Amino acid sequence: MDIRYIHAADLHLDTPFLGLSRVATNDGRLSRLLQEATFTAMERLFRLCETDKPDFLVLAGDIYNAENHSVKAQLKLRDGCQRLDALGIRVFLAHGNHDPLSSRLSAVQWPSNVTVFGPEVEQHLVEKDGAPSALVHGISHAGIREGRNLARMFRRNASQKCFQLGVLHCAVEGRSSTERYAPCSLNDLKEAGLDAWALGHIHDHSTLLASPFVAYSGNTQGLHVNEPGPRGCLRVTVTSSSDGNYECHEEFVRLGPVQWARVEMDIDGVEHLDEVERRISRSLEAEADATEPGCEAVLARVVLRGRTDLDSILRQDGSRDDLADRLTHLQTGSPGIWLTDLRVETAPCLDRAQYLERKDLLGETVRLAQHLAEDRVALHGMADVTLLPLYDHAQLRKILDRPDDARLQSLLREAERLCTDILEVR
Repeated sequence: MDIRYIHAADLHLDTPFLGLSRVATNDGRLSRLLQEATFTAMERLFRLCETDKPDFLVLAGDIYNAENHSVKAQLKLRDGCQRLDALGIRVFLAHGNHDPLSSRLSAVQWPSNVTVFGPEVEQHLVEKDGAPSALVHGISHAGIREGRNLARMFRRNASQKCFQLGVLHCAVEGRSSTERYAPCSLNDLKEAGLDAWALGHIHDHSTLLASPFVAYSGNTQGLHVNEPGPRGCLRVTVTSSSDGNYECHEEFVRLGPVQWARVEMDIDGVEHLDEVERRISRSLEAEADATEPGCEAVLARVVLRGRTDLDSILRQDGSRDDLADRLTHLQTGSPGIWLTDLRVETAPCLDRAQYLERKDLLGETVRLAQHLAEDRVALHGMADVTLLPLYDHAQLRKILDRPDDARLQSLLREAERLCTDILEVR
């Protein structure tokens, strides 16, 4: 007997999308899209459940964006659950660090098909055709800074001979997250003895293990430019083998109506602004063409790189604004394309061989930059020494991730550009 469930997490209902006032204030269409984006994704999730008719729906935490979750968010979620109740589809809901139990309002009365997990692990049986088909284990964050290792509180129920799933909002070690709420290890999850885990908290979809099946569904709607690409949920089908084990087969389903993109462009040697404009336009159109059906808007950050005589012009605020204004026609496409910001990380043209031969401070600086660019160990060694005060700081080290190779190379290029501008006699 196959079991089918939908796994979603991190809906962050009613997210305000801060920092987009410049592009959204004067554009009614985009403003409405952003205001409704998280709700549109949730509506698509409920419609998917109505079409697929899974055995149950799992919501693995951070359903709301903030502790004081809006009345609109609560009522819309309740309405969707009522629709599933009419179809006999159960809903299992865990609270996370954004919407812990300590902040939960009691103003909404949930329909009978909804199970809200409490501060201790609970187990709830799901029956199919009158027989037990799944046992769903789950727990919610008790407070806004849940520091307990919640995964260690789960244990397989040996008396139930059926598929057993854990629902948890947590940070598994090794996953990139500056917010280490409910931290645990992959081994903690395996030792619980469950057949699968539906996780929330990490906004990128990823499967950590095939057996037991451990997966983050990712968020249903990207919240900022560092969450690019399609966002949605997982459709999971569970089959049992002859040896009594279970296999989980996942399918990602896109839900989010707004897609973020980071477009990096090399304009090395480009001499004319109209060519820069053409390249940006073509790149943004290609980004929109690559989206899947259901994407209504692409919000893109464009980063310009390379050495060009246009460097000083492009770094002027007015020039970037003028380029952005000339691309507003892309907003009328399907999907519409909005340029959220244009970042200039170019450098002036220079004869590198000539600089390397110079015997002054500038020559020495360029030689050092080239050495560091070619020697990964030396670059990381210098970075460790230079950045040590930041990572030794009691507060800063909690929120800062150490830069990877790509980020260090980017910082090195920017440092070389700044030194060239300062030291070169013009």
